[in-house]
Amino acid sequence: MSEKSNSDQNKKSGALSKSNPLADALERLERSVAQREGNRMASLVKPIKEDANESDEGLSKKSSAAEDSVKEPSNSKNPNEIDSNKTGYSAKLSLFVFSSFIVTAIFIILGVVFWPYAKKHLNSELTAIHEAAISDKEPLNEGILNKLGDVNSRLDVLSKNLDQISNWSNSSAADVYEELDYLRQRNELISLGDLAIHNADRKSLDKLISIREKNSDPRLQSGAASEILRVKLAYMNGLRRGSQSIPIGQLFPEYDVENEVDLNTEQLISLLDDLDAMDTHRVRAAYLLADKRNGKAATALVNVVANDSNLDVVREAAMTFSEMTGFRNEDLLDVNSLINWWEKNSDKVLPDLKN
Repeated sequence: MSEKSNSDQNKKSGALSKSNPLADALERLERSVAQREGNRMASLVKPIKEDANESDEGLSKKSSAAEDSVKEPSNSKNPNEIDSNKTGYSAKLSLFVFSSFIVTAIFIILGVVFWPYAKKHLNSELTAIHEAAISDKEPLNEGILNKLGDVNSRLDVLSKNLDQISNWSNSSAADVYEELDYLRQRNELISLGDLAIHNADRKSLDKLISIREKNSDPRLQSGAASEILRVKLAYMNGLRRGSQSIPIGQLFPEYDVENEVDLNTEQLISLLDDLDAMDTHRVRAAYLLADKRNGKAATALVNVVANDSNLDVVREAAMTFSEMTGFRNEDLLDVNSLINWWEKNSDKVLPDLKN
């Protein structure tokens, strides 16, 4: 149908060209242009078709090669090789299981054999460690307890001080004044005791005795009694002063005496009663009267005990009197007991003493 239509058109165009030369030229030009366009499209389509064919051939070759490579390994292993591999694997597995069983059995046997010894050694080590821990713990506990005791004692003292401060804060001015007055008097008692010990002051001791017997404040009575005991304890411990010989040439130049033991009773009594003489010389005179053993010496010693102001002289006179008469009293400063005993027993004792 197309060829027929083209022939018809050619015929028509031929008829027209014969009648019109311009139309004939235009028709030729149109044909040449159409022919050129058709050749160009054909040249473009041909390379594309060739490339497509080449790519299809490459893909088919690659797929066939892959199939061959997949098929070859599956066909390369034969049944004999597979069976040999399975046999080797099972042998290795059985050998591993058997060796594991042997090793386990050996360990169990060794454990059964050596466990008692290991257990004994372990128990001894644990016991030693436990004992060491206990021994180290005991000193630590003692130290902690001692420190806690110190802390508790300090806390007790602090608590007492706080209670005392609290009581003072709650007390009135009169109570505070009364407490201060008591502290003042208590300090006076301590001072009296110091004077009686250090200075051998008998008046201080007599004041303490008077306060103990006459003061209405029980606290001051107790304080005075404590100070009296402190003084008497100081005079009970041996010689308080060094033994010093009497300088005869200085004190008795008119007498022809070379040794102090050669002094007679009157000379010793005169030195004992001389308040201006040194206390050590008077103490020595009271000591030497022990060898005289006569009524004058005993009476002089009683007078010294009753009236002398120096406690060292009183103490030595009381000791000499006890040796001479047989009077016994551990309290060498208990003057009243000595005087009362002498008043009761002097009539019996004096005849036994040489005059």
